[in-house]
Amino acid sequence: MKSYPQTVSIERYIAIDLHKEYVMIGGQNECQEWVMRPRKVSMHSFRAWAAKNLRPGDVVVLETTGKFWEIYDIVAPLVTKAVVARAGKVCQIAEARVKTDKEDIKRLITLLIADIVPEVWVPPMRVRELRSLISFR
Repeated sequence: MKSYPQTVSIERYIAIDLHKEYVMIGGQNECQEWVMRPRKVSMHSFRAWAAKNLRPGDVVVLETTGKFWEIYDIVAPLVTKAVVARAGKVCQIAEARVKTDKEDIKRLITLLIADIVPEVWVPPMRVRELRSLISFR
């Protein structure tokens, strides 16, 4: 008889919208009630903010824009699951009439709760380093 490891229950669904100077972060529970109101966190203070506010039991989604691998590497060890959404395929956001940071967060969380985020493959660190070297050359 197989014994399966205990799973951590999902408490919060958190979306991260990346910008050049800041990230917009918000979180909801599975009933889509705000447990973390959308807020701006500057890029230079994000690492400390993440260590203080993210925890096991969180599932995080972020889009493939900007320097998302750096943010992913900060977030992934802190949470139960980190998902990278393919920005071009997140049609709900691209075709939205109202395009605000808060609405983007809300739509990403809705996709995450429904488990229909168009994910990208997250390569191991070694592969990302090699890709970075090739693009640098």
